[in-house]
Amino acid sequence: MIIRNISIRSKLILTTLFLVMLLTLLALIYLDATRRVESQSEFLRDRSELNKGFLSLQNSFYSLSPEERPGELSDLLQQRDRLEENLRTVLTHEISSQEEDVNRKAEQIRSLLVSFEENLRIKRDSGSGPGIQARTDMELLGAKMEDLNQALTEVANRAHLLRNWQLGLAMGLGIFILANMLIFFTTNIGKSFRALTHYTQKLGKGSFPPPLDSTRGDEFGDIAGHLNLHISDLQKKIDLISSMSQEGPGELFTPEAEDKLGNALLVMSDFLTRKELQEVSRNREDKKANWISEGVAQLGEVLRSERDDVGELTFLIIQKLVTYMNMEMGSLFITNDSDPEHLTLDLSASYAYDRRKFLTMSLEWGVGLPGTCAQEKERIFVTDVPPDYFDVASGLGSTIPNCILLVPLKIAERVVGVIELATVRLLRPFEIDFVESLSERIASSLMAVRNSEHSSRLLKQSQAQADTLKEQDSAMRENMMKLELAQQESSTKESEITGILNAINQSTLVAEMGLNGRFTSINEQFLMLLESNEDQVLGKLHSDFAMVDRASDEYKSFWATLKEGKTVSNTERYRLFSGEEVWLHQTFTPIINNEGRVHRILNIAVNITEERTLQAQLLTRELEITRKGLDMQTLNQAVNTSLIKCELDAEGIIMLVNDNYCEVSGYTRKELLGRNYRLFLKDIEKEQFEKIWQEVLKEKVYEGSIRRSRPTGEEVWLVSTFSPVKDEAGDIYKVYFMGLDITEKRLKYQLLEDANQEIERLKNRLQ
Repeated sequence: MIIRNISIRSKLILTTLFLVMLLTLLALIYLDATRRVESQSEFLRDRSELNKGFLSLQNSFYSLSPEERPGELSDLLQQRDRLEENLRTVLTHEISSQEEDVNRKAEQIRSLLVSFEENLRIKRDSGSGPGIQARTDMELLGAKMEDLNQALTEVANRAHLLRNWQLGLAMGLGIFILANMLIFFTTNIGKSFRALTHYTQKLGKGSFPPPLDSTRGDEFGDIAGHLNLHISDLQKKIDLISSMSQEGPGELFTPEAEDKLGNALLVMSDFLTRKELQEVSRNREDKKANWISEGVAQLGEVLRSERDDVGELTFLIIQKLVTYMNMEMGSLFITNDSDPEHLTLDLSASYAYDRRKFLTMSLEWGVGLPGTCAQEKERIFVTDVPPDYFDVASGLGSTIPNCILLVPLKIAERVVGVIELATVRLLRPFEIDFVESLSERIASSLMAVRNSEHSSRLLKQSQAQADTLKEQDSAMRENMMKLELAQQESSTKESEITGILNAINQSTLVAEMGLNGRFTSINEQFLMLLESNEDQVLGKLHSDFAMVDRASDEYKSFWATLKEGKTVSNTERYRLFSGEEVWLHQTFTPIINNEGRVHRILNIAVNITEERTLQAQLLTRELEITRKGLDMQTLNQAVNTSLIKCELDAEGIIMLVNDNYCEVSGYTRKELLGRNYRLFLKDIEKEQFEKIWQEVLKEKVYEGSIRRSRPTGEEVWLVSTFSPVKDEAGDIYKVYFMGLDITEKRLKYQLLEDANQEIERLKNRLQ
C-alpha cells in the first residue's frame, strides 16, 4: 500500500490537509444547499402562478354567457396563452425539467390547451356560446392539472429529500474517513513497534523469526530491511546444509570469498547434485520402457476383444492409441482392394477430443498424406501442417494441429491400412517408435478379422439363399390355396351380383343397348315410364325417346366415350307417347366381353322429374326474392333521400343515422353513433320520449309530432314514427325512427293563428 511508504511526519501533514479539505467541502455543500433552497422557492412561486392562472381561466370559462359579450372570448384566449407561458416557466426549472412523467403530463395539458383554443375560436366564428367539446376540454384540463400538481409535489419532495440526504452523506462520510485515518495511522505505528519488539525477543532466544515487512517507505521499513538481510545470510547456509539430505536442487547460494564454511558446503552440494541427476536419468528410461510395455499390453487386449467387426475393431484401436498417448485426434484407414487395379483408402474410424467421429472419406492411392504413406510404405511425420490440409485430404476433421504422424499398417510389404495421429504438441521419438512397433500387430489383426468377416458374410449369404428357397416354396403352396379360395369366392360373388342385378331390375329403370344405340332389352319399370310395350321400344334408337340432337358433336362424343369403355352419367329429358316430358338421371356402363371389347351398353336410370320441377320453382322463388330485395333497396334509398332516419337498439342506443338526421339534429354522425338517444334531449323532451318509448316496447307503432332542440338552442318540429322490429324469437331488437321536418309549416300555422287571434281582438275592440 502507498500509505505504508509514507513517513510518520508526512502522515500527520496529510491528516491536517484532509481536515482542511473536509471543511472546504462542507462549506461548498452548504452554499449549494442555499442555492437549491432559493431555486425551490422560485419554483414554488411559479407553480403557484400556474395554478392561479388555471383557476382564473376556469372561472372565466364557466362564467361565459351564451350570448357573447364583446371581447369576452378574446380575454379567455389571452388567459389560455398566459397559462401556457406559466407552464413553460415551471418546466424550465431544474427540479422538473428532467422528470419524464412531468414532461409527459405537461405535453398532455399543452395538447388540451390547443384543442380548447381551437374549439373557442370555432364558437367565436360561429357566433354561439361555449360548445360541449370546449366544456369537455376544460374538464379534462382540470383533471390533468391535478395530475401535474401531484407530480410536481412529488418531484419537489424528492428534491428536498435528496438535498438533505446529500448533505448528511457528505458530512458523515467526511467524518468517517477522518476518524478512520486517525485510527489507521495510530494503529499502524503501534503495530510496527510491537513487531520490532517481538522480532528482537526471538533473536535473543536463538530462533529465526519470519522476515519483517521491509516494503514500507518509512523509518520502520529501513530497520526491518537491515534485520532481514542479516537473517537471510544465516538462513542460506542452513538451507544449503539441509538440501544435501533432500531430493532436488536447493536454493542458489553464493558465499563470499572469505567465507570458508560457505565454500566447503557449496563443494559438497555440487557432488550430491551430480549423483542425483544420474539417478533421475536412469529412472526416466525405465519409465519409458514401462510405458511402452503397458501400451503394447493394453492394445493387445483390444486386438483380442473384437474378432467379428472390422469397423468396431478399428474404432477401439484408434480410441486406445489416442487416449493412451494423450493425443487430440486420430483416424484409421483401411485398404479397399475390391478393384486390384484401382486401390483406395477408406476411412474406417475417427476419434477426436474424447468423441467418436462418424466421418465418410475415400482417398485414392497416392492422394493426400494417407495415400502417400500407403504408396511409399513409410511413415510420414509432419510438423508444418498446411492450413487447408484437413479440408482436402484428411480424416481428422477441421481442427488444425501442430504435429501429424502417419504410419502404414503392412504385412510382408502388403499395406492393410494407415494410422493417422495428430496433436498440438510435438511427439517424442520414443512415442513414434511405439506406434511403428505396433503397426505389424495391428495389420495382422485387421487382416484376420477381415478374412473372418468375409467368411461370415459368405456363410450368411448361403444361409439366406437357402431360407429364400424355403420361403418361395412355402409362398407357392400358399398361392395355390389362395387361388382355390379365389375361385370359390368368385362363384359366390357371381351369385351375389346376379341377385343385385335382379334387385336393381325390379326397383329401378334398366335398359340395354347395342353399340349402334338401339334398345336390345328393357325392364317393366322403364316400359311403364315410357307408357309403351316392349315391341314399341326394342330396336328403336335411344335418340327416338331422348330429347337430344343426334347429329350434334356432343352426342357423337357421348357414344365415342362409351365405345372406349368409359362410364358416362348425365341427365336427359324424355318425351312420352302422350306428349308428357320426364327427366331421367342415367348411368351408361359399357359391358366388356371376354376379348376385352365393349359389346353392349347398360343404362340404369332414375326418374328425377319431381326434383327438376322443385328446382324450377325454387329458381322462380329466388328471382322473386331478388326482385323484392332490389325494391327494398330502392325504397331505402328513397327514404334516406327524403326522410329523417335513425335506428335505435332496445336500450335506446343510436346504431344508424342518415345525413338528413345529422342535418336536422345539428350533430355529426361521430357524435351520435354509440350514444344513448336520451343524451341529446332536454328534460321536457325526455319526458315525451319516455312515454313514446314505453308504448314502442309494448310492440306499438307511435305516430305524431315531436319537438327537438339543436346544440345552438334552436327548436325543430318533426312528424315522426317509431316502429319496433322483432327478431326470430319475437323480441324487439331495434326501433326504426322516421321523421319529416315540419318546423317551417308549424311556424306558418303559428303566425296564421296569431293573426286570427289579433283580428278577433280588433273586432272585439271595434264592437
